[in-house]
Amino acid sequence: MPDLFPNVYTVTQITEEITQVLSDTFSSVSVEGEISGWKVAGSGHAYFSLKDEKSLLKAVMWRSRLERLGLEPADGQLVQAHGKLTVYGPRGDYQLDVTNITQAGVGLLLQRFEKLKAQLAEEGLFDPDRKQPPPFHLRRIIVITSPTGAAIQDFLRVLRSRGTPVEILILPVRVQGVEAPMEIARAIGRARDLGGDLVLLTRGGGSLEDLWGFNEEVVARAIADCPIPLVSAVGHEVDYTISDFVADLRVPTPTAGAHLVADLVEGLYENFDEKKQRLGEAIGDVIQHRRVDLNLLIQRLKSKSPASQIPHFRQRIDDTLERCGRALVQRVATNRRDVKEILTRLHGSMEKDLLTMRSKLEVRKEKILAFNPQSTLSRGYSRIETAKSNRPIRKKNEVPTDEDIRVQLADGAFEATPHL
Repeated sequence: MPDLFPNVYTVTQITEEITQVLSDTFSSVSVEGEISGWKVAGSGHAYFSLKDEKSLLKAVMWRSRLERLGLEPADGQLVQAHGKLTVYGPRGDYQLDVTNITQAGVGLLLQRFEKLKAQLAEEGLFDPDRKQPPPFHLRRIIVITSPTGAAIQDFLRVLRSRGTPVEILILPVRVQGVEAPMEIARAIGRARDLGGDLVLLTRGGGSLEDLWGFNEEVVARAIADCPIPLVSAVGHEVDYTISDFVADLRVPTPTAGAHLVADLVEGLYENFDEKKQRLGEAIGDVIQHRRVDLNLLIQRLKSKSPASQIPHFRQRIDDTLERCGRALVQRVATNRRDVKEILTRLHGSMEKDLLTMRSKLEVRKEKILAFNPQSTLSRGYSRIETAKSNRPIRKKNEVPTDEDIRVQLADGAFEATPHL
């Protein structure tokens, strides 16, 4: 019976044949693609992939060539890699053995990253003034991550090892793939209703594509709208995502996020003890100052008390009485001088007035005496009047015929009957 498969190869033989074919056909080739998964091993050799929209090609660049390279390759860069195709026998993978890399332009993902970063920065989402400080009380942490990933395990392990007394609430989400951004954004929105004091957004490291869910605009705006302080702990130290820039605080790894939480809790307790001590010292200082003030007030009150003021007021009364006495004596002496002077002036004036009045009185006396009827009668005149009515008779025709008359002389009067 004829052999149906005359050429039978061992795995090694077929691998060597393929290697020879590739080496002969693609001994010098340039491939354009976007760098993904760039990693430099401890040996100094670089391992990465070149990709486009549909395919991915593994590549390696040895240390001796990498040291002479004039640029620093990074995920997302669109480059032209020059080298030859080889086969890595132990795995049977074909790869590009790169001798040189030149930059062909910025990769599509990196372009999107830089464009969104610039847009959000212009809107102010990265401004330090809008970022919230860590909370003063840290009792519940809301962790948004994959519940099965290594990130959450590292996070919990650190907290357990440090004995951090804090409640952890995990909101499970996809952290990679097309559905990841919306799930992350919804979880951030839920966090505000769960009573957390701090939100931790985390996942482990990976390529730019792996971390792309944290570079979407919907996640960035959810972080910006979150009323609770949010920490971004995504990837490794060299990885930066849009969420890192928008978050209130960024730490390089999930493990660093756990240490941050532990440090915050310990710092709060230390801060509490320190403030307690400072408060006690401040209260003691206040009490001491108030005690000094109180003693001063007591002394002032004693100095102002009625009992302490009595001697002072007694002395003031004595001084006032003495001044009043001196003033009264002086006033009496002054008044006496004034009265004496007034009396002297009054006496002189009265004597002058008295002489004047006496002179006037003598003149008037002489006038009165001149007009006194008695004086007239003493000169030989008489006064005649009716006897009954005492009516004076001045003319002859006034003499009554039916009535007596009375004749008044200097030494007396008599009645008579007229005979006409």
